Amino acid sequence: MNNREFSNKVMNASKWSLFTEISAKLIGPISLIVLARFLTPDDFGVVTIATMVISFTQIFMNSGLHKAIIQTEEVEYKIEDIASVTFWSNIGLSICIFLVIFFIADPLSNILNEPRTANVIKVLAFQIIFSALGLVQTALFQRELKFEKLFWVRIVTVVAPTILSIPLAIYGMGYWAIVGGQIFGSLANTIVLWFITKWKPSFYFNYKIFKKLFSFGYLSIIEGIVGWLIIWLDVLIIGIYFSTNEIGLYRTASSFVNSIMLLLVSPIVPVLYSSLSRIQNNDDMFKKYFLQAQKLVFFISVTLGVIFLLFGDLIGNIIYGSNWEGIGWIISILGIAYGFKTLSSLNGEAYRAKGKPGINASIMLINLIIYIPAYIFAGELGLLYFVVAKAILMNFPQPIWHFYFSNKIFNVGFKDVFRNIKFIFLSGTIITFLVIVYYYFFDGLSLIRNTFIMPILFLLYLICLLPEKNFVINTVHFIKKTFLKNKQELG
Repeated sequence: MNNREFSNKVMNASKWSLFTEISAKLIGPISLIVLARFLTPDDFGVVTIATMVISFTQIFMNSGLHKAIIQTEEVEYKIEDIASVTFWSNIGLSICIFLVIFFIADPLSNILNEPRTANVIKVLAFQIIFSALGLVQTALFQRELKFEKLFWVRIVTVVAPTILSIPLAIYGMGYWAIVGGQIFGSLANTIVLWFITKWKPSFYFNYKIFKKLFSFGYLSIIEGIVGWLIIWLDVLIIGIYFSTNEIGLYRTASSFVNSIMLLLVSPIVPVLYSSLSRIQNNDDMFKKYFLQAQKLVFFISVTLGVIFLLFGDLIGNIIYGSNWEGIGWIISILGIAYGFKTLSSLNGEAYRAKGKPGINASIMLINLIIYIPAYIFAGELGLLYFVVAKAILMNFPQPIWHFYFSNKIFNVGFKDVFRNIKFIFLSGTIITFLVIVYYYFFDGLSLIRNTFIMPILFLLYLICLLPEKNFVINTVHFIKKTFLKNKQELG
């Protein structure tokens, strides 16, 4: 495949992936907003604790063998045989994990000091089996950059929970409304994947293939475990020091910010990994596509982060209402933190594309060692200090390790990255500094702040981006063109 053909294929995949994720991420936050009007932070807190347990078990499914299908080249074995071995391995593993979770749910809920989570954990455990039934099909589509196929899967997956959860919430089912929606969504995802996929598993198993896949998959699993600790460690610490109500406030704010942030960012990640895997031996193309993706993701994320920082209180009041008092300032702090975090968020995909998934796991493990004492210390001081600590730790010292390894593995060092995103970085940093100064020295009325000060600061952010005017315009045109073209194709 020549450079032009590859570029066209990546562009087409990116457009479908973009449209898919935007459609999906629009439905997700809307559903969350509606549910928040009928449920309480305590309801979300109960489900958060149960989801934390289930998400740990899904590491072994989502971070393991199926990702090797995307990266592996057909040399010794046919991809159909590799897929069948992966499928049956996933099924066996999912059944074992399901049984373990089902029998330890009760004692685990006692350890977590929340008995209500026991039955929730048992029901959500069915997601593990549903997930195992569809992972290989998804990986095969990603391998061939056929993201138009995954569009319908993704849409069904996010619409199905909404269809069930909202009526259940209206009828007063509490946290079971969320649980029912999640199960229904997982089942729908699996059914659609089997319906649209030509490949079907054969009764074939080869230990040599399994061993080769496991040599790749076990490193991804280690990375997944460390990643789970980084993602959920904050909830574990909050669970020690705070109530389920505060867990619900914190986790809902974090999920909301993350969902909106991923609205335009997440389409790039699966396409980037699949694309870089195909050109892993072409260093120049690899570096070029990585830097392009990095700049695009960082620009979108920082811009969204600035919006959250400036208008977090207003967003919290409008969307969640009086029952969710205190969620606004959490949205502001985590919003800008997530924005800057994307500076190195794509590196893990690049390492995996180069066949070195263990590097990201090592970096995450180093960060985890720093996180644990910092979270415990901040948790003792209060929720505000904990959220600030979370924001700082999301962005330091993680980039330092990534600069070193990215330079060593695919020749993208600190200078390359800074030249690539310097104006975006400086613009976001200036606005963040001014907001901190404003809140430190002034205690203005929220009406004045939201209608006068914050809009001016956002205008200043846009002015600071003038050196990147052409890039910003091209990005907006690309997104607009993608929407229009996909709308015509779907219509």
